[in-house]
Amino acid sequence: MPLFDSRAALYGLMAILTMVVLIGHHAVPPMDRDESRFAQASRQMVQSGDYITVKFQDELRAKKPAGIYWAQSFFASLFGTDDIASYRFVNLLALLAAVFMLYHIGLRLYEPRAALAAAALLGSSFIVLGEAHLAKTDSVLMALALAQQWALLTIYRAADTETVAPRYSWFWFWVAMAVGVLVKGPVLPVLAVLTVTALSLWHRDVGWLAGLRPVYGVGLVMVICLPWAIMVSAATGGAFLDLAFKGDFLAKVKSGQESHGVFPGAFLLMLPVLVWPGTPLLVTAVSGMRGLLAGPTTRFLVAWLVPFWVMLELVPTKLPHYILPVLPALCLILAGRVIAPVPPSLPQWRGWLGPALRYLGVAVGFGFAVVAFWGAVVFGGTDSRAAMLYAMLVLLLALVTMMFGHYWISRGLWAPFFAMLAAGLLLHLVFFAGLVPSLSRLHVSKAVAGTIAAMPSGRPVVMAAAGYHEPSLVFQLGRDLLLVDGREAALFLAEAPAGLAIIEQRQKALFLQTAQALNLQLADPQQIDGFNISKGRSVSIFLYRTDMFDAKAPKG
Repeated sequence: MPLFDSRAALYGLMAILTMVVLIGHHAVPPMDRDESRFAQASRQMVQSGDYITVKFQDELRAKKPAGIYWAQSFFASLFGTDDIASYRFVNLLALLAAVFMLYHIGLRLYEPRAALAAAALLGSSFIVLGEAHLAKTDSVLMALALAQQWALLTIYRAADTETVAPRYSWFWFWVAMAVGVLVKGPVLPVLAVLTVTALSLWHRDVGWLAGLRPVYGVGLVMVICLPWAIMVSAATGGAFLDLAFKGDFLAKVKSGQESHGVFPGAFLLMLPVLVWPGTPLLVTAVSGMRGLLAGPTTRFLVAWLVPFWVMLELVPTKLPHYILPVLPALCLILAGRVIAPVPPSLPQWRGWLGPALRYLGVAVGFGFAVVAFWGAVVFGGTDSRAAMLYAMLVLLLALVTMMFGHYWISRGLWAPFFAMLAAGLLLHLVFFAGLVPSLSRLHVSKAVAGTIAAMPSGRPVVMAAAGYHEPSLVFQLGRDLLLVDGREAALFLAEAPAGLAIIEQRQKALFLQTAQALNLQLADPQQIDGFNISKGRSVSIFLYRTDMFDAKAPKG
């Protein structure tokens, strides 16, 4: 039996993805800002034993429910609380689960090679691999969305074919939704409502929804979600849920939160980059839309994808990972068009436009090479040689991807298609696990922590940071790091002469002015230069300690 027709290909894909992601987990330093906030809050859960409230240092973190923090803290307790890779491990499991489920959904729609193509498209896409490298919610949410929609598809198909759905399909639908609520609030309920509404309007029938057993299902969701909601409300006087709803959810719906407001249509413009190396398939998917609407199962994929996508385009806050709950549906649609027959009666202009657009889609990989060379030059810093080497590897792999893409476009065979995805996957490995860690100017917190660890006098017992308050610095140096301004940093050194003050350039004048007024004797500082990616500006960090030797003291 050919490899593409067997489960061995799926397990081989999952093994490759495991290797790729694990390398990145250990190579990429903690990133700002969301990842480091999630990881630090999860670490504090392990350290404090409080698994009800979520805190970053002493501040209530009401951005997301506790589900993702429970998962991260569980693996941190197994693998160690100081390594960022421990908090990322759950995302690897979520990615593997998503690839596994998508393959099996694909088997219900297509031949095994097309099912494998759907799984490979998801696993090799830029946005999916990028999110799998970070200790955040979105990879887990994608896997839960897949589980929910798989159960919904099973019930929908049973109603359409007038057969009986597997006994516990409704149960898994609601369980996946409930866990999704504990991970990221109302996203999965919204996805389910939009999907069933679209399908019901399409068929002008709501009778099939009885298979979901909504009364039992809503009760099951309440049983799973309400205990934590009640306990966190009691522990915080209702503040947690109030902040989560008003400060996070409503803020994203009403306006662009944290400078992430973008015009409608932005996701469509980003899509060719986000799904690369599967980008060239977008052309054939659009051209085959009429066929998608004709079949009941592919119609389900459209109902899964389109309403949620339209909602995302209308919501002011837009971040690339928002598409992950519907990306599996898109991959299934794309997989059905890998080897699409070309009608012989096409006009001449359409005969060359389609292949030209496919070549353009494959060539998106050269955009990654351009970004890689630019990043190596601008942010390489002390590791600029390594960064340039990785940039050249990215370019080489972009060329290899283009070569296999040419073979696939010109011949329409499975082998060059999978080779194209494999080359793109390797490009992402080099990009995430090689290039990104070598951009030393971007990893300011890592440089600060490394400089402190190398101090001859050893790591200070207490530290304060003025101006540079990035969450990655808190994760690197610990919960007890004080976040202050320049004046307070000088007062801190006066009270704790064995401490360390971490001063950003913009707070330096105030710090030195206050230190002079307090008659502090400061040792020569150590300077660290870099680029704060969260604020988009260069930074200079100065590490100050009190001079244990007073030069003005009388001799003898």
